[in-house]
Amino acid sequence: MSIQTKIDTIIKSVGSINIQDFVELSNFDKTSGFYNKPNIEKIGTSGQFITSPEISSLFSIAITNQFLKVFPKVKNVNLLELGPGNGLLSMDIYHYLKSKNVIVNDLTLLEKSEYFREKISEKSEVKVNFIKNIYDYKIDNGDVVFIYSNEFFDAIGSKQFIYDNGNFNEIKISKNNDEYLLIKDSTIISRELLNIYSSYNFKDNDILEHSNLILNILSDIQKLEFKKYFFTTTDYGYTKLPFKSTLRLLSNHKKLNLFDKFENVDYSFGVNFELMNSFFMKNNPSIIYQKDLILNNLPSEYLKSSDKNIKEMIDLISGKKFGGMGTSFLNLSFKKNE
Repeated sequence: MSIQTKIDTIIKSVGSINIQDFVELSNFDKTSGFYNKPNIEKIGTSGQFITSPEISSLFSIAITNQFLKVFPKVKNVNLLELGPGNGLLSMDIYHYLKSKNVIVNDLTLLEKSEYFREKISEKSEVKVNFIKNIYDYKIDNGDVVFIYSNEFFDAIGSKQFIYDNGNFNEIKISKNNDEYLLIKDSTIISRELLNIYSSYNFKDNDILEHSNLILNILSDIQKLEFKKYFFTTTDYGYTKLPFKSTLRLLSNHKKLNLFDKFENVDYSFGVNFELMNSFFMKNNPSIIYQKDLILNNLPSEYLKSSDKNIKEMIDLISGKKFGGMGTSFLNLSFKKNE
């Protein structure tokens, strides 16, 4: 059954579907969802979109050096990636750590897409463990854990709300005479949202995106009992609410409008780094632009290189050639070292 048919069935049954459920179904449905559908390349030049690890291993080197600056004397490490996709980031990190004489005890990937699990298992040169939830992650050694992700949180569904006369209504998708449309529906969590975002002065028709799915993941990270770990995540996002929809649709490297098509589409949202920062406040997180992540953590041998290919790769992953990518993509990181 196609994604569109499944969505139509839900709308016919209950009248509408909220934005979060629409995106989660479209991205992660076990048989028809974008990230599970077989025989369709998802990430890379031949896929629907491309990410920094797919462009150059220099991104992985920068991420790893960010970790090594915090734990410079590390000899053994456990790796945990959230949403590895094709798995290139972890493979590059593994080999770079090996070149620095750091032993990787364990490589675990949080990946719920069976498509990516199978793809990584077929190509991986090292033993990989898979989990579907952070609370499933167990390590029986006392070595530092390096937790990282790239463009993971933006693929997670978010509900959308619109402000109207002092309250929030939820935006949902419905259908009338075979035409899809957005509708407003009352929500019991309006007061809760107003409390969470009380520092903002909302105006009528302002849009708020809020994801309990992301909050649950952040909570699971916060509950990790390891004494030493480093967390870093890079994503498209913002540090102040934009008051508008950040939902993006990509297919074959092209942007789409909502309802243009339903199959083979990647849906993503801008990530609320302000909320993430407040969530981990006790860990003193740092937020920087991806541009600074690259330029501050690549070895000088690359930054000063006269090699045209290296220069081009640095320009690409630092955002110079992607219309502000270097400053629209943010990185949040923090350490726990008890």
